[in-house]
This record gives sequence, structure tokens and C-alpha cells, in this order.
Amino acid sequence: MEQGKYAVTLIWLSQSILDEPEMQAGMKFIGLGNNLLEYPSTFQTMYFAASTQGVQATSQSAFPPIVKQPIRARSADGLEMYVTVSFQWKLEPQALNPLYYLLGEDGYDDAFVRFARAAIISTCSHYPADMYFTNRTIIIAAMLEELEKSFQLPDKGLQANIKGLQLQEVDLPDEFDVEIGQTQAQLQELQVAYAERVEREVAMQTELLVSTQQVLGNLETQRGESEGVLELNQAEVDQLLLFQERQALANNEILQQFENDTQPFERCHLSVCLPELA
Repeated sequence: MEQGKYAVTLIWLSQSILDEPEMQAGMKFIGLGNNLLEYPSTFQTMYFAASTQGVQATSQSAFPPIVKQPIRARSADGLEMYVTVSFQWKLEPQALNPLYYLLGEDGYDDAFVRFARAAIISTCSHYPADMYFTNRTIIIAAMLEELEKSFQLPDKGLQANIKGLQLQEVDLPDEFDVEIGQTQAQLQELQVAYAERVEREVAMQTELLVSTQQVLGNLETQRGESEGVLELNQAEVDQLLLFQERQALANNEILQQFENDTQPFERCHLSVCLPELA
């Protein structure tokens, strides 16, 4: 048995298979008249594509890739489409015996095609046509999940791993393609307008921030100047009060000197005019 293969042993006399599959490459003694039914042990590729470009390179292998025409499906809004898709699949060894009893020796290829086509058609029906151009990632993830469910049915004798799903092309009616082109152009214009709006908002916010800083700076300067004027005015008031207080004390002393004098004005005159006689 060659590398890259599993096998189950078919007993010719009873037309039954042994319970344990063969998983190691090498020479096998299976008995006279018996036969090894071989299955791929590595990942195989299934294509739903109109062109075989890039497929023929692996077609000479023991298990050539499965190539079928694009899948005819409908979107959630009822548009007919042709979907070009590919993915890889790999059988689990514990599923070989149930698979043989379920589909026979050579029937699994056609069954796998039916399972895959049904899963992809089902997924396509859940999404509107425009999403195949605007948000294809979500659709690819949903297709992969649906394929995994379809190929993991151990209770029915089917266990296969799925990976590498590629949604390569979605062919829609020409009228819709034109509409999609116009919609994409409008979306691009909308994105440009949004970017310009964001740029203007940033510029306005920057200008507002600069103006706010300038106003705060002016207020701080005016506050400093106001505090200086208040301090100067307070100093002048303090000086005037001190002067008035001293003037009042001086006047009080003069009044006390003449308090009991019967002729205060003459004394004042003498003290001013003839201080030496006072």
C-alpha cells in the first residue's frame, strides 16, 4: 500500500470487510482472493469551477481532485447566481468502515459532491446578493460551518475534516452587476465624504482648542493685571488712612494743649509769632 492512502480489507468469500482499516504504507498480506479498497489519507480538493486552470497540476495523483461546474444557487433576495468555490476534505480512518457500508467502494465521490452542493446552496439562500460584494467574509465563514456540519455525521457513518474554503467568484445577472458597480462607486464617494468630514472636525477641534487656550491665557493675564491694580489701590488707601490717622492724632494733641486756656487764640498767636516768649 502506497503513502497517502488508507485501505479496508474486503474478504472475497463473504463480501465483507475487516473491522480494522489499514493505515500504514507497505506490503500487506490479505489472503487469496481478498482485496484492499483504498481511500485517500491526505487532504483532497473539491472544485466547483468553470475553468480547470490550476487543477490539472494534481490530476495525475492516485486520487485526482473532484472538479464540477459552478454551483447554481439563489440569494436571499431571490437572484440567481453561479458560485465558484473550492475546499479541502480529509477522511477520518475510523469512518472508513461505516463509509463503505453506507456508500460502497466508489460511491463516496458523488455523495460528497451532493453534500457540498447542498450545504453551499443552503448558505447562499441566507444572504442578499449585495453582501457577496460588500461582506464576503461572513458568507465564507457560514459556508465553512455548514460544510463541516454536512461532513461530520458520525451517526450516519461520515466523518471528514473540512478546511481551506475559498469563495472565488459569484456570477450574478448583468443588470445586478451594473447596479453593484454604481453602488460601490457611491460607497466610495460616501467614504471620501466621511473622511473629509472627519478631517474638518479634527481641524475645528484643533482650532477650538487653540482658541480656548488663548482665552484662558488672556483671562490669566487680565487676572494678574487686576490683582496688581487692586494691590496698588489698597496701598494708596492704606497710606491715606495712615496719613489721616496721624493728622487726627496731631490735631488732638493741639486741642489738649488749649483745653483749659481762656485765651487760646492769643496763646496760639504768641506761640506761633513769638515762640521764645511762649
